[in-house]
Amino acid sequence: MGRRKKIHKEAKWPRVVSLEEREEVLSFWEERFGIPKETFQDYLLLSTAKNYWLFIAPPDLRPLQNLKVQTVGLLFTRRVSRWLKPTSTALQRFGHLATKNVLELSPSELDRLRREKRLPFEAEMEEGYVIIKCEGKVWGCGLYAQGKLISFLP
Repeated sequence: MGRRKKIHKEAKWPRVVSLEEREEVLSFWEERFGIPKETFQDYLLLSTAKNYWLFIAPPDLRPLQNLKVQTVGLLFTRRVSRWLKPTSTALQRFGHLATKNVLELSPSELDRLRREKRLPFEAEMEEGYVIIKCEGKVWGCGLYAQGKLISFLP
């Protein structure tokens, strides 16, 4: 069993994002992958530094906000420079709902991508983050850019 990191004495509950920030993050998912914003209506969107977390909305959040926590919920999206990047974990949970920017790879293509981390690749889709699937199952996140597929698979 792995060792758990100690919770820092300054650890605190992540902040609930503003409506504007929530709109930005959920619009990214809708515009990039076709996953409707309504999919996430029963979740709070929380933020820590450059990470966004999904947390099932409790009836009353106040009792939880005094807890010292390491993480809360599902790591959903990261802010990388000025871009938003979906996490593979979130794509594995919600990617089956995507209607665009999904790459279905053969088992041999997936195996090669996992080994080599980047492949020459041509696809009929816009450049940016993509959902990588194989045999109908979501594996996680990749980046399609300049004729290459870059793996962000766990």
